[in-house]
Formats: sequence, structure tokens, C-alpha cells
Amino acid sequence: MRSLLRSIYNLLYKSAHRFEDGSALYYHPIHSLIRYYTGESVRRIADVPVIYNESTRLERIDTNAIWRWREPGIPLDMPSNVGPALSVNEKSDLLLKLQVFVAQAPRWFEQVKNDLESKLR
Repeated sequence: MRSLLRSIYNLLYKSAHRFEDGSALYYHPIHSLIRYYTGESVRRIADVPVIYNESTRLERIDTNAIWRWREPGIPLDMPSNVGPALSVNEKSDLLLKLQVFVAQAPRWFEQVKNDLESKLR
């Protein structure tokens, strides 16, 4: 039943995506970021920056930026670029989830390139 509700939610809300492990991605166009929530009991949050490409009129995920976990003291209505960096495994997992998220909203985002594994190292 939960998977059915999650599928309906993901179908209706293109700016958000919930995964089976409890994690979620939310697009925040005001701050030009995609916010990632882990599925752990004590959720950690990471802000993934996006850049608007004027030639394609689509957002693209900034894979050159250092993705960091948010510090708990920063209000959620503000972007955060401080905190510990994501590990290689965490970033790899997040990239796979971002590919799913971007595929659900092709009118908003450029596809995440598959050659990103070299950037993880």
C-alpha cells in the first residue's frame, strides 16, 4: 500500500520524489537547489546546487560543487554551503537518486551525465 501511495505522490508532484528507503528529494527553485533528505531516523539534509542554462532553458545539477551536509543550526528557508562534505559512497548514492528525479521532470532539468563517476574520486 505504501509503495502505491508513494508512486501516486511521485506522479503528481514533479518537484519532489520519495524513495523506498525513506529518503526524498525536493526542488527549491527560489534557492536554486535540490534538497536531499536521508531516510534515517535522524534525518540528515544536503543541498545540491543547480545552475540555470540559458541556452537550453533548463536547470542542471552542479556536479563541480562540493556537496555538503547541512549544519543543524541553519534555518531550512536558507541555503547551506557549510558542513561536512558527502563521502564518495554518499555522493554516488545521491547521484543515482538524482538521475531518477531528473528523469521524472525532463522539462525542468538537463539529464545527469553518466561520466560523473570520474568526478567522485
